[in-house]
Amino acid sequence: MEQPYREVFWNISYSWLFYILAAVASLVFFYGIYKRAAFWMSGWSERRNGGVDLKRLTKKVLFTSGIFSDDIMGGTTHFLIMWGFIVLFLGTVLSTIDHWIFHFLEGKVYIVYSVSLDIAGAALITGIILAYVRRYIVKRKNMVTIVKDHVVLLLLLFIAITGFFMEGLRLHANPVPWSESRVAYRVVDAIFHGSRAHLLFEHRLWWWIHSISSLFLVAYLPFSKFIHIFAAPTNLTLDSMNYTSFLTLDEREKVTTDFSKHQLVMFDACTRCNRCQVVCPSSNAREPLSPRMMIEEVGNYARGASGIPFVSSKRDADQHDKATASLGDTIWYCTTCNNCYEVCPVGINTSDIIREVRAARIESGGEVPVNVQEMLESVYKFKNPWQGSKGKRMDWAEGLDVPVFSKGADSKRCLFVGCTPAYDTRLQSVARNVVSLLEGADYDFAVLGKEEACCSEFVREVGEDGLFTELAYQNIDLFERYGITEIVAVCPHGFHTLRNEYGLMEDSAKRLDVVHITEVLERLIADGRIKPTREVPLVATYHDPCFLGRRNGIYDAPRNILRAIPGVKLVEMPRSREKSFCCGGGGGRMWVESNADEKIAEIRVAEAVETGAEVVVTACPFCFSNLDDAVKTGGYEDKIKVMDVSELLAESVLEPGSS
Repeated sequence: MEQPYREVFWNISYSWLFYILAAVASLVFFYGIYKRAAFWMSGWSERRNGGVDLKRLTKKVLFTSGIFSDDIMGGTTHFLIMWGFIVLFLGTVLSTIDHWIFHFLEGKVYIVYSVSLDIAGAALITGIILAYVRRYIVKRKNMVTIVKDHVVLLLLLFIAITGFFMEGLRLHANPVPWSESRVAYRVVDAIFHGSRAHLLFEHRLWWWIHSISSLFLVAYLPFSKFIHIFAAPTNLTLDSMNYTSFLTLDEREKVTTDFSKHQLVMFDACTRCNRCQVVCPSSNAREPLSPRMMIEEVGNYARGASGIPFVSSKRDADQHDKATASLGDTIWYCTTCNNCYEVCPVGINTSDIIREVRAARIESGGEVPVNVQEMLESVYKFKNPWQGSKGKRMDWAEGLDVPVFSKGADSKRCLFVGCTPAYDTRLQSVARNVVSLLEGADYDFAVLGKEEACCSEFVREVGEDGLFTELAYQNIDLFERYGITEIVAVCPHGFHTLRNEYGLMEDSAKRLDVVHITEVLERLIADGRIKPTREVPLVATYHDPCFLGRRNGIYDAPRNILRAIPGVKLVEMPRSREKSFCCGGGGGRMWVESNADEKIAEIRVAEAVETGAEVVVTACPFCFSNLDDAVKTGGYEDKIKVMDVSELLAESVLEPGSS
């Protein structure tokens, strides 16, 4: 019996023409890749901030774990299209090797090979159909389709269908024992009929149509949306290698390009899948920010500004500069919650891009919200955003015997209180409770007192790098002067900045051990130094602050504290931990007014109320303030109240009135 096999150019004349077209397509492809790589390399170089995260790299790149997160249909669609395309491409490569180098596609190997290609083709067609169902029937939230989306999808669909036609016609015109088991044979059997001469003609026709379409895709790929085939794994690899776009002020003044290499790769990695839009708190509140559109707008500007042929768009470059790469006030609505980054299957950090545009806007003297300007002026004058005088920074500690470094306190550990707990009268009790709990546990610490300056996290997030640098160095100098080696931060924003960004500026700061107060309280409870004994009978739900949870991975410590309090029943909101919904206070949003009918925090409070909880607990002063205001403005005062973790713990540990 004849062994199963396939002759590459069976029934095809002028094979030399195919090779000429293939050579042209390959040259165009490699030229496009070269130009795209030149675009990526035109950015400024980032530096590494740690080793390679091999676990993240393996999960994201090799197993594409992120594509199914929060969007099973979208993940399935992408999986079928991606692997259908990859297997068909590998099939072409193997066929070329078989034809030119050594022959191995015969017998059982060929049967497995051919069936695999049939499955891949069917998967590709199914994935494309699902893509259109998702876009036009399911109508994934705020999903926008543009012409180039259709070009790529329909071209792939056409190639897959013509591939079945071509192969099925070959099997019909040249029947062999294994023909009827093939999907391609059955497809053609239902469509094409006629004499063998007619089938041979049809086969040649569809062979050339399929081949030319495939070669066109090869040539078009570097200039199309499908560039993400290369950009996405590149971006995920850079992401897992912990490159940081952080620049000190001196470094930024030496940079001659608008974006880093990594950021330029991000622009091309975006597939416009819309996941960022779905989870964005600003978008959920129907504010004008669209993370997807932001990446597209700024990416178009970056490509235009590069001036690289076949990558740049002169129209986009001529219209704007970096400061106006995204027009209007849209950039100020971002809370930098990083949820878009968390759900992005290709690791695009939209808030990082937005921060770059904000920095350019401030540097150029462009339009900045009035409240943001006033906040920056207050930080510059008073070293805090609340226009509180330096002399009142320790008012929160009135009546407490708090050790202060400038008054001779001998400690290597600093309790970094932060501006909001120090000046906001509603939150001063948080600082008082923390101090009382730590002192009751005989925990060694001291505070900077009136010398403490703003950590300036939100100053950096809104793009005022000069002021951020000034305040950061001032705090670093204080830490060095008092020999501080450990910092306990009350506010997650201060915790994030001191832990992750000060260390990028100063080698000495890297030696600081920075922890959040909930980590300390959890440890003291576990060690028996803090003993929650008084019953607090209530149902509580915990709101994960973005800068404590998603930004720094601290989810369990505050929950373990709540579980240790007798009488407290902890219930979870549908969106919790890494999927937590932002309160709307990060990224300088505390100073940006919104005209939306429903505030971000009101959406979150409504979610908390739905759990049946009597109290929504958090561990961030910004979250506390925003959620507390939302309880009032949303009309939930008779249903739920807001508390800090330390307040609830204090009720179980401290005597009433002791703090």
